[in-house]
Amino acid sequence: MKASKLIFTHAAVFSVGIAAAMIANGVRNSNGASSQAGDASANGRRGSQTAGSFDEAGTNGKTSGKASARGSAGAGKGASSSSEKLAAILRNGDSFARQRALMDLIDKLGPSEFAQLAEEYRSMDHLPDSQGEFEMILRGWAKADPLGALDYAAKGPNAMGTSSTILSAWASNDAAAAERWALDHHEGDGPNPYIAAIIRGIAGTDLAHATQLAESMPLSRERGEAVDAITRALLVQGADAAMKYPETISDLALRGGFVAAIANRLAERDPSKAATWLASMDQGEVQNRAARTIGEALAKTDPTAAGQWVRTLKPEARAEAATGVIPAMSSANIAGTAEWVSTLAGTPNYDQVVEEFVWSCNTRAPEQSAAWIMGIANPEQQRRVLYRMLSEWAGQDPAAVRSWVSSNSVPPEVARRFSK
Repeated sequence: MKASKLIFTHAAVFSVGIAAAMIANGVRNSNGASSQAGDASANGRRGSQTAGSFDEAGTNGKTSGKASARGSAGAGKGASSSSEKLAAILRNGDSFARQRALMDLIDKLGPSEFAQLAEEYRSMDHLPDSQGEFEMILRGWAKADPLGALDYAAKGPNAMGTSSTILSAWASNDAAAAERWALDHHEGDGPNPYIAAIIRGIAGTDLAHATQLAESMPLSRERGEAVDAITRALLVQGADAAMKYPETISDLALRGGFVAAIANRLAERDPSKAATWLASMDQGEVQNRAARTIGEALAKTDPTAAGQWVRTLKPEARAEAATGVIPAMSSANIAGTAEWVSTLAGTPNYDQVVEEFVWSCNTRAPEQSAAWIMGIANPEQQRRVLYRMLSEWAGQDPAAVRSWVSSNSVPPEVARRFSK
């Protein structure tokens, strides 16, 4: 299942649409023009009202039987088909007004009318800033008739992505029913892709159950999506609440996933706070998942301080943190970085640190970069890095590569390849 990446988040777009619809309805009521929309019979008409009952601006166009007769004869305003009226909404260049009108239309549809609207929307062209509008339709449908919406999704393109959007909206309304559907409709032995959608729908209101569901998932992309959804809900409560939450997770792999997801966001806002938080943890395995991200963020402003911070981590996390620090540190001072990298010798996964340093200066100081490759302990990794680095260097200065190879002890196959 692919996570949707939209300019507006699903929840934000839907909330804007709801608020706008409420504002629009309030304006009509205050003008005294909504005696029909505001009376008790409006609810009774909801199920039978069609998309064609909206005028070309997307506003409520309820008419008397007389006006409807005129419309059928082609003489009255609002006589265009539902497709034409939806097209009129979609031509509105004001994205807020367009979404408000679309949301107003959605809010007045009966359960049986969503399929037609969805098909019409998909068949039309849309303006560049229309992101999230189709999801507004799906989410409205999920609230009115989730089973019908899911049946529609299963028969269309991107069935999994569409189903996930619907399930998320359904779960926010009726979590138990949505979860039962997700469990009943999963086939095979792999991770249940529907569960991540359920988690997205409930994370903001039932964090405990969302976490329980995430704990039940095997290591997978789907569990990563679940962790991301829960992390977003945590950060809405505040950074401090988010930083405390991983301590409640007993599964170290899942805890590390939460730490990494939280750190990715904290590092953008307050790298120092994120660094202090990570250094306070007792498990190097957990620190390791976020070490590079925080190292990169710190090194952007103070590579020296970032290098010192690496030493505050557990040994298992230092190599990962160092790879985040090296690019910024090396760009300012290759020789100083080489000296600093040397002080980390003996660190677990030190070969990873050396390789990062090699790629940080291979174009600016190729001789030094090539020499450092020989310090990689793993023979296969050394050979792979050496081939790649010398190939790139040879593309710029083949004579210099031949000279370097002839002057240094390299594997025989490397010497044969680059001595010609």
